Amino acid sequence: MKPHTDWFQKAGYGVFVHYLTTLQNDPDKIHSLGRQTPWDDCVREFDTERFAETMKQVGAGYVIFTVMQIHREMIAPNATFDRITGYQPGEACSTRDLVEDLYQSLSRRKIPLMLYWTGDGPRADAKAAPAFGCAGTASTDFVRKWASVAQEYGERYGDKVAGWWVDGCYRWLGYDDEKLGILAKALKAGNPRRIVAFNPGVEAKVLPYSRHEDYTCGEQNRFFDMPPRRFVEGEQWHILSYLGSGWGHPGSQYAKRELGEYVFDVAQRGGVVSIDVLLFRDGSLDRSQVEVLKAVRHELDTGKARPPVPPGNLAYRKQAKLLSLDGSHALQVNSGVRFPRLGVDGNVHTTALAGGEWPWSYEVDLVDTVAVRRIKVTFGRGYATHVEFRLSLDGVTWQAAASKIGHDGTPFEATFEPVKARYVRVSAIKPDGPGQKGVQMSVAELEVYDK
Repeated sequence: MKPHTDWFQKAGYGVFVHYLTTLQNDPDKIHSLGRQTPWDDCVREFDTERFAETMKQVGAGYVIFTVMQIHREMIAPNATFDRITGYQPGEACSTRDLVEDLYQSLSRRKIPLMLYWTGDGPRADAKAAPAFGCAGTASTDFVRKWASVAQEYGERYGDKVAGWWVDGCYRWLGYDDEKLGILAKALKAGNPRRIVAFNPGVEAKVLPYSRHEDYTCGEQNRFFDMPPRRFVEGEQWHILSYLGSGWGHPGSQYAKRELGEYVFDVAQRGGVVSIDVLLFRDGSLDRSQVEVLKAVRHELDTGKARPPVPPGNLAYRKQAKLLSLDGSHALQVNSGVRFPRLGVDGNVHTTALAGGEWPWSYEVDLVDTVAVRRIKVTFGRGYATHVEFRLSLDGVTWQAAASKIGHDGTPFEATFEPVKARYVRVSAIKPDGPGQKGVQMSVAELEVYDK
């Protein structure tokens, strides 16, 4: 277990931002507000007080801020980087110490600062890449050189930097436990209690990667996975994904309630959530995203643990998906308001409804493996005339547990011999188009029981 992650777990959620020359200093990107200057001037323009005050308003439990990515530009001086590459101060590493200034602004509001780093270095820079030996693979010599840059930062900032989130530590790049150990030692220089995580890339689930990390990197393309418990193989469970339609994009693909309840439920199971948002050049955020983040903090602060509705219902407030009938692809939410969890929220007056396909499947992840004995579905205004319950242990191999043909739309309930499963589907086989009895299925409530 990692007791030095206690503060991280108690934070509940934090804000992740990309601050890069290819975003905030590119006039073609909205992040830049149409401006382009030398990188050193761009960094000097960043208003840390404005940024930190917004972080206070949204109740961020911590901030993860990028130091660099792929290119040579970094947000603070680093003599080691300049010595190895031959760049002069301000040509690659900014002369302003933005990390120090961020710390000062955030610490006044009692918000811990974490930093984003990479394991693949400045591989896109024609001068820095060969100087470090970025040759498509992470050799031990490269890792040691690149780690020395991180070590300078670590020793400089000490307790001011609470953690690192390290991208680009892929197995295919050559990273193994030995090389991750070299990097981890450098990242913890100046503060052995600093927490670190290494990114192996997006995986199907949030998983631990190395014995040298303190929390899971957790990069996902959607906020969906739930922690089975706080620690996974000794690491603090943590997930990172984006609020908009992609990394650093504006707007929100989630309803306030949807994301707020998700973050609350993750926290109840001991996990931590990092939310990537759009950051503008001047230190401000997308206003619509600010409102969603405020809703997340409100839910964390005021939400209450709720007993299952009805009692014993294992599907209550679990994560759900809207899928094609065969489960091969996800479907869009019909009308944009009937998000998946509304089918397991304990309220028969709210519904989950997929758009785009008539026959479809509603899938719920129970998180834990249980012996399922009984399933009940209550339909909304639309109902399936041919409905089937399906169960799976791994989400890949499915078996039919019960079905009914010629259904009249009333709640359908089935009891059967116990089947060990983690995933449950209610599949609407008919109607498979308009002009038939029944209407495209909507799920008011799906209930699952082990008794």
